[in-house]
Amino acid sequence: MKKTIISFIVLVIAVVGIYYIASNNNSSRVSNMVGNDRDIHGCIGSAGYSWCEAKKICIRSWEEYCTATPPKTAMFVCDNSKTISATFYIKDDKYVDLVLSDSRKLSVPHAISADGARYAKADESFVFWNRGDTAFITENGTTTFTNCVTNTQ
Repeated sequence: MKKTIISFIVLVIAVVGIYYIASNNNSSRVSNMVGNDRDIHGCIGSAGYSWCEAKKICIRSWEEYCTATPPKTAMFVCDNSKTISATFYIKDDKYVDLVLSDSRKLSVPHAISADGARYAKADESFVFWNRGDTAFITENGTTTFTNCVTNTQ
């Protein structure tokens, strides 16, 4: 009878120990998961999001400019059924936010231009040109969005 009771106690301790070890392993895996690093605003840093106080939202700085300036959006229709949605910040013209018909989202800094508005990455691998109601994009020296025309919204 003593052996049965001792065996039962050992079995209960073993089951409780295994459960404890398994639950600790799962919780540490969950806390180390990519995307499980939300900041106080709920922004996921490992996914590239940070808090934009001006807009009161989480943004990716390479996709959207953080400014309180009211935006003005223009939709350009280009050759080959391509489109460009360009969001300008007139009073804070440091960046343009672009959404391209191939699903890319970019925030491109304002660059020097003799005529019209020019926005370009530092290495010139991506350039968005806008003059009046026309635009085009060059990527690595090749024009990829051509003959783009819009009516500003």
